[in-house]
Order: sequence, then structure tokens, then C-alpha cells
Amino acid sequence: MSRQYRNTAQWLELIEAFECSGQTQVEFCAELKLNPKYFSKRRSELLNANSESAFVQMQTQSISTPAVNLATSLTLSFQQTELTLPLTVEPCWLAGLIKALSV
Repeated sequence: MSRQYRNTAQWLELIEAFECSGQTQVEFCAELKLNPKYFSKRRSELLNANSESAFVQMQTQSISTPAVNLATSLTLSFQQTELTLPLTVEPCWLAGLIKALSV
């Protein structure tokens, strides 16, 4: 069996696929014939590296009533642009949008 070498972009795609899969890490790795310990190591390294270069400022918008304060939307701001989304937006869809915009 030959070893497959992946670049950072390929690892990020695998990590995104895992997060959207709904599978455990062991199930996901078994399906793709990946070493779960190495996958976990790479995932941790890349997620830590990406968290250091965060670029989105988030705010929640809320509706206030005398007894209730419910967040209804999520606003992403970057420079002069704002995007407001409902809190029901699927995380995988949002991840795909951010990925598409970062190209």
C-alpha cells in the first residue's frame, strides 16, 4: 500500500468533510483508510493555525421583550461588509460559503 501525501488545502477539505459527515472520527478515518491518530494530529495543528488568523468579527442581533432576550440572527463583519444570517443556518453551509469567499 503506497502512502498518499496531502497538502494543507487537501487536509482542510478532509477536515471539513469530517465535520459535515456526522460520523465519529474513527468511522470517518476507517471509511477513507486514514490513520485516526495522524488525522487527529493534523486536524488539531491546522485548526489551531487557522484560529490564530481569525478574520471575522461576529455579533448577534436580538429581540428584547420585558422578560425575554432571544438571539435571532448572526452577523459576520469584515472591513466594510456585513452579512446577517438566521441562527438556523447549517454550519456546513456556512463553512462552504466562507471557503468559497476565501479563494
